[in-house]
Amino acid sequence: MKVKNFYKEFGKRLKQLRLQANLTQEELAEKIGVATKTVSYWENAHNPITLSKIPIIADVLGVPIYKLFIFLNVEEKQADKEYITLLQSKTGEELNTLFNLIKEFQKIK
Repeated sequence: MKVKNFYKEFGKRLKQLRLQANLTQEELAEKIGVATKTVSYWENAHNPITLSKIPIIADVLGVPIYKLFIFLNVEEKQADKEYITLLQSKTGEELNTLFNLIKEFQKIK
């Protein structure tokens, strides 16, 4: 997938999840600390998303981070199943490492 197409698909997915959360662009912008225009730019693929905002957006929308990227030709229920299967295949130590990585990623706010 080309970068421009990635931004376009990410923007569509962001809008879809925002609407599912019953939020306006203005409300989402306020909750994540950006201008309303920034959310519009992300949704319309005019500007790339700031990496540090991804965990904040996921938190505000009430979804795991990976669900922001479901547009990558995977059905959401299938992605959930694959995610669960992947986690079940990991040892306790691997899960702790993964959990710690996610916690560190979430600190990037």
